[in-house]
Amino acid sequence: MDHVIPWDVIVVGSGATGGWAAHELGRHGLRVLVLEAGRDRGDAPRPGRQRWYQAKRYADRGLRWRRNQMRHHGYWEIDPSLWVIDRFHPFEAAPGTDFEWIRTRAVNGRLLTWGGIGVRMSDHEFFAPRADGFGEPWPFGYSELAAHYDRIDEFLPVYGEHDGLAQLPDGHYVGAPQLTDAEHHVRAAAREQLGLDVIAGRGVLIRPHARPRGEAPPPSPVRAAVARFGVTLRTNAIVSEVLTDAAGRARGVTVVDRLTRRKEQLAGRAIVLAASTLESTRILLNSRSPQHPEGLGNSSGALGHYLMDHVGVHLGGYTPGRRDAAWDDGYGGPKNLMVPRHHNLANRPGGAFLRGWGSFGTVGRLPPGADCRPDEVRFSVVSYGEMLPQFGNHVSLHPTRRDAWGIPILRVEAAFSDNELALREAMVAGLRELIDAAGGRPDAHPDHLAPGGFVHEVGTARMGSDPATSVLNEYAQSWDVPNLFVVDGAAWPTNAWQNPTFTMMAVAGRACARLAGELAAGRM
Repeated sequence: MDHVIPWDVIVVGSGATGGWAAHELGRHGLRVLVLEAGRDRGDAPRPGRQRWYQAKRYADRGLRWRRNQMRHHGYWEIDPSLWVIDRFHPFEAAPGTDFEWIRTRAVNGRLLTWGGIGVRMSDHEFFAPRADGFGEPWPFGYSELAAHYDRIDEFLPVYGEHDGLAQLPDGHYVGAPQLTDAEHHVRAAAREQLGLDVIAGRGVLIRPHARPRGEAPPPSPVRAAVARFGVTLRTNAIVSEVLTDAAGRARGVTVVDRLTRRKEQLAGRAIVLAASTLESTRILLNSRSPQHPEGLGNSSGALGHYLMDHVGVHLGGYTPGRRDAAWDDGYGGPKNLMVPRHHNLANRPGGAFLRGWGSFGTVGRLPPGADCRPDEVRFSVVSYGEMLPQFGNHVSLHPTRRDAWGIPILRVEAAFSDNELALREAMVAGLRELIDAAGGRPDAHPDHLAPGGFVHEVGTARMGSDPATSVLNEYAQSWDVPNLFVVDGAAWPTNAWQNPTFTMMAVAGRACARLAGELAAGRM
């Protein structure tokens, strides 16, 4: 390996953050290698033969292949084989806890199963700990990410409206989504009776349901990186560890071929981990050496800790209305109503709970149920709230168990605190209030999601301003290993109520601008 000319950058993962990192590094003329653990399944979920998909689900049940994966609602909407087979990719939830690790191993990663919601975070989230005293604030604010959000909007056709809300910064949109008559009714009722800012959804048309007439899906960041900038993409390449030299700096990675199980080492001047929150942290924990005995970059002891996801509630039922032509416009992505966070925006300490929540959903777009009245339409609304960073919510390597490629599996210990439970009660009440204002008929019992159920897990290798309490600096760069960057959700010091995808990509873009500058200056 020492005699091999190294790549400028090895990027681990080809999903939202890995693909965007490759794109942003490639445009600087760098030699970039992207390693994807899975195979190539295309660039967006395809409309499918539902009978064939249902047959696959029956097989999954009988063979018990995807018992954890089928807990995610998307498994029941699109091709179930996009999700991993659990027995090849096991993990262990600590006794007495529940966690859903929903995974996709393929080119484009979880963009293949992403719902398409695309929103920005605000300083209400970045700096919340300064106001309420819980956790560590982000080492930068919205102004430092704004230009990187803008680049994402330039790349992806993003739909939305300019609403002028401080808690949900506007982006650059190619058009406004059309609401159904029933959604207009719910929005008007909420504004008039509750004083809520209810807005049209924001995001991209990626799920087949959002493209009912064969509209083109959004472009793939990793595919654009290959086509425009000559980035190299290698599939079926599972990274088990980051290799270090005698000085403790990253020098490459160990790759296990998914098909042959053969191992090899690849050299890189810099390493960017974007394998998804828990997978990147698993790689770091497994990258032990005399210089890094507790995992790579873990001198602070924070690696693996402060795992977060959204606390989520789903409520369905019926509201007054009739199915109309807009129903044929599909649902998903921007084709939703949104209720941005409105509670506790000042992030004051005390009260029933810290932080807040937002909601999104459809009204009049889903097929009616058996008990739907002629003058009603079906609604499906979800609220998602901010989970606080707790040291005890963590992941670690299992001492004995290995996956199908001989890599230690993760043991996950995560539970909602009293704060999340109080927040969840308020979310349920808020959803019922919203539907009541519209004269709706909600289901008797809402659905609660376990940690991981939203597939918005973040944390475990957090950024910060102090190397004694964080793993990464403000550029998602390892304090201990300066040529190592972790640009996915693992880097987050706190959560937020918003869908995280665009913020993950913006953080990756900011980190890669820093990395490109460091390489150009010869400091790596």
